[in-house]
Amino acid sequence: MEIEKYNCLVVDDEPIARKIMIGYIEQMPLLQLGGECINALSAIDHLRTRGNIHIIFLDINMPNLSGLQLLKIVQPQQPVIFTTAYTEYAVESYDLNAVDYLLKPFSFERFTKAVYKAIDAITNSSKNHFEPANEKRPDIFIKSDGKNYPVFLDDILYCEAMKNYTLVVLKNEQKLMPLIPLSKFETLLSDAGGEFIQIHRSYLISKKHITAITPNNVTINKFEIPIGVQFKENFFKTIGMNEKG
Repeated sequence: MEIEKYNCLVVDDEPIARKIMIGYIEQMPLLQLGGECINALSAIDHLRTRGNIHIIFLDINMPNLSGLQLLKIVQPQQPVIFTTAYTEYAVESYDLNAVDYLLKPFSFERFTKAVYKAIDAITNSSKNHFEPANEKRPDIFIKSDGKNYPVFLDDILYCEAMKNYTLVVLKNEQKLMPLIPLSKFETLLSDAGGEFIQIHRSYLISKKHITAITPNNVTINKFEIPIGVQFKENFFKTIGMNEKG
């Protein structure tokens, strides 16, 4: 089906950069603004909950999560055009299949060229990636040991804090260790629609995989996880149990 207007998502932490980008979008009859986000986490939420985006304009250098990290985590099917003031990310951006790389400040002519490359990518796609697919796609991509792994939220048993890393244990007992602290990883899981509870300063567990509970421990499959004192009240309240059993 032919698209009358292409909805664009602008992701940039700089207000002036977003204003310029939105102005360019408004000048092209084929485009319309589908949303603007000031950071990568809000962009993840927008892509997962609101959808209907055809082209993503993505800044790279943003706080907490960069545009490159966002792309590795979410793996969006929409064409991505990177917008950045830094040249050193160009090679990596093309490795991530970005359709173009706009170096700030860029002209409207250069912007237009990138837009048509994105539209060509959409038009020439053998499968319409922008309609709901019949087969389930992974909820999140987790980078570990230099590789990106597709992961379904239902396959995550628990997560354990490892300083600046998070150990992620899956149902098949595969272990991944992304370079993301547990607190930020919890936010990513929540944004992706996961049902996880922190029961200890070092542990985050999946509600769906609880197999047994004692006053001091939770069993997840065959793994026994301690319940931290400061987390007990909230945990038992969340699952609707009395702490004393």
